[in-house]
Amino acid sequence: MKLMTSFCLALCLALCAVAQTKRSTLDIYYVDVEGGAATLIVTPAGESILVDAGWPGFELRDAKRIEAAMQQAGLTQIDHFIMTHYHTDHYGGIPQLAARVKIMNFYDRGPLAEDLKEYKDNPKAYADYRAAAKDKTTTLKPGDTIKLKRASGLPPVTLQVLAANREVIKSKSMAGAKNPVCEAVALKEEDPSDNARSVVFLLRYGAFDFFDGGDLTWNIEHQLVCPANLIGEVDLYQVTHHGADTSNHTALLHSLKPTVAIMNNGPRKGGSLDVIKAVSALPSLKAFYQGHRNITLTPEQNAPEKFIANLEGPNDAAHMITVAVDAGKKSFAVTNGRTKETLSYSIK
Repeated sequence: MKLMTSFCLALCLALCAVAQTKRSTLDIYYVDVEGGAATLIVTPAGESILVDAGWPGFELRDAKRIEAAMQQAGLTQIDHFIMTHYHTDHYGGIPQLAARVKIMNFYDRGPLAEDLKEYKDNPKAYADYRAAAKDKTTTLKPGDTIKLKRASGLPPVTLQVLAANREVIKSKSMAGAKNPVCEAVALKEEDPSDNARSVVFLLRYGAFDFFDGGDLTWNIEHQLVCPANLIGEVDLYQVTHHGADTSNHTALLHSLKPTVAIMNNGPRKGGSLDVIKAVSALPSLKAFYQGHRNITLTPEQNAPEKFIANLEGPNDAAHMITVAVDAGKKSFAVTNGRTKETLSYSIK
């Protein structure tokens, strides 16, 4: 009996050791919510961050797709849920998801004022979100961070908020600096919508940098890089606002100098030709991925077919684009769920 007990203890310790060393990458899953947004991030410590939850309705389509991504990632709950802004394609799916999986912490840009168009158009959506969060959320402000666990022997993962509620981060170290790419870029008409209030963050794992701008629009993007670049360069750029040309400020693109760009567009939503051209032409860019082919454009006007996860209109395939970041190897791998092809890129 004593021998059996010792054997069981040794087996348990071995299994625990395997579990602890099983995950060594930072993983990012671009869930196909067909023109909405749902980006699932899993740290090497197994902690999860979900950014937005797609659309409501469609027979729980988006909630089920997020849950499927969680299962693929080996998750049983969402530790941190970040809602970038109050538009249906980003936060409408939260109540349905929260009814299916446990969400530990909710973060947003702050209360939705009743005098804003987004509230007046659909107050029930906001009420449903607050109910799903049990009326307990954390307001994110520029400069805030979300504390994340560190996996033993691996670099820390940090998440810093760069913009929220029309305000941007301030940096004394950049005072007086001038970004030369700003000189020839003009501002656009002011955006009164909640897009301009999006929560924007920079996620860092070792030397790897990932920028997620939600649906932030042109003039607030301008403040992040003009007159000084407050972000720096990144490895992975989530093309802002599904690739809409009211976002993706020219100076922002040239300041970030991304190695890879991933656009979470739908078959008819986002994926502006001007944005596809602008991102594709960046000297730093090695690959441009699309969640969907924009079926309003010609095949040649989209990214090459090998970099598109879903080729047709709305469908049940829901192929994901996934990213695995290996800080030790100083590289990250991007997989197209449709073709199963994985390509690796060096971290700057």
